[in-house]
Amino acid sequence: MNKRFITVSLFLSMVTTSVYANWLEDIFKSELRLEGFQRGILDREGEMLGVQRDILTSQREIDSLMKEVNGHLLGNSGWGTYQFHDYQSYGESARDWSGVMNMAERGEGSGYLGQTIGQISNQFPSDSYAYNNGIHDINSQKYYALKYQTVLASRAASQLDYDKIQEQIAYQQMLQQQIEKTKDLKAAVDLQNRIQVEGNLINLEILRQTALVNQQQAVSEQASVNAALSNARFLNRK
Repeated sequence: MNKRFITVSLFLSMVTTSVYANWLEDIFKSELRLEGFQRGILDREGEMLGVQRDILTSQREIDSLMKEVNGHLLGNSGWGTYQFHDYQSYGESARDWSGVMNMAERGEGSGYLGQTIGQISNQFPSDSYAYNNGIHDINSQKYYALKYQTVLASRAASQLDYDKIQEQIAYQQMLQQQIEKTKDLKAAVDLQNRIQVEGNLINLEILRQTALVNQQQAVSEQASVNAALSNARFLNRK
């Protein structure tokens, strides 16, 4: 009886010890896996911190470079007014269309356009007196004066612009030759802006010529309106 009890007790003890050992082994392995997982998280966090440090360093370098660039863009290079010459202005008397018409009516005026109007007017003077003596219709008389003044102004503007073209080309070439002479970033940017401004002024000059052409076409169409009005008056007299 005692031997059997002892044998059973020893067996149970061995089984219990084996189960307990396996349980401890499982816990140990789980702790190792957990420790490895935590170590992986820490490694990734370290990598992220390294990346953030690199980004911060890059941002500081960029800020430093931007401050350096901004420092080079300060000051006055002088290219904005370098050998400035106004090739686009027609003169103070030509600020608006009414001023141009007044010069064309007088056959002379101040400024470049006024001088050119005077030259063309001397070649082909207007003789409103002779026209009005032959044509007594008021609208026709007004139209003749308007047509003459518009043609005179358009011719003068076209001739003036054409005479300036070669000078403008030489002026642009002179500015272009200065590109290799810029000493720093500020000077290069200012010169580029200066050339761009000169190009914009030429584009505005082209736009002004387009407006003159449109004005001439509109005045020519006025003849059709006058003719329609004359026909209507003639029919009404019947």
